[in-house]
Amino acid sequence: MLKLAIVDDEAPARASLRAALAGIPLEMEVVGEAQSVAEAVELINSKRPDVVLLDIWMDDGTGFDVLDRTDHDATRVVFVTAFDHHAVQAFKRGALHYLLKPVVRADLQDALERAAAAPAPNTELVDHARRALIDRIVIPTAEGFHILTPDEIVRCESDGNYTRFHLVNGDRVVASRTLKDFEGQLLPFGYMRVHLSHLVNMAQVKMYLHRDGGTLVLANGHEVPVSHRRRNEVLETLGRKGVKG
Repeated sequence: MLKLAIVDDEAPARASLRAALAGIPLEMEVVGEAQSVAEAVELINSKRPDVVLLDIWMDDGTGFDVLDRTDHDATRVVFVTAFDHHAVQAFKRGALHYLLKPVVRADLQDALERAAAAPAPNTELVDHARRALIDRIVIPTAEGFHILTPDEIVRCESDGNYTRFHLVNGDRVVASRTLKDFEGQLLPFGYMRVHLSHLVNMAQVKMYLHRDGGTLVLANGHEVPVSHRRRNEVLETLGRKGVKG
């Protein structure tokens, strides 16, 4: 019998999860619900569920705060959230699965079947897995998530409410988020917003051309325009890197 706990600050979301669980052919019991970090900590510490279905954002904190305040080594965590950009952090924290709302019953069943079949967590192996995910970028797509290192990306291009990633291996990945959503994640890794529509891995720049107000030639042969407003900043950066126009 799989013991479950549901943690979400919205009653309709908790009800939706219960309804989804009712259609899953597994032996399980919901031992309690919580709508805040404080309630969740008390629930997990007292009931010791096998699995907690855990929301990210709550009025008094986050699902990560719940993990920080509970002895959850024997509890498998399935995050259930509307926010895709916390996936890497969730897996670093040892999450078994990461589901986006509205939850698809088949995905929830898959997560619970994995929880039922999985042995007790090996904290040493979990720590190794967490370290392997340091400095990864999560790219949500229609199919799921791509998890990449920053140096696998040549450039990112805005496409309305989507972002097109051009990878070193020639592949393209279309993310269901705006370019601005990724800018803050990638700037610490040597990326620069050289144009309203372009975010470039500056390690991939091979040449600067003065034509058309400024153009970058990248390692994959792509040419990217530099906006007039960004030109001096780009030239200063390339000068420090020793790239001549």
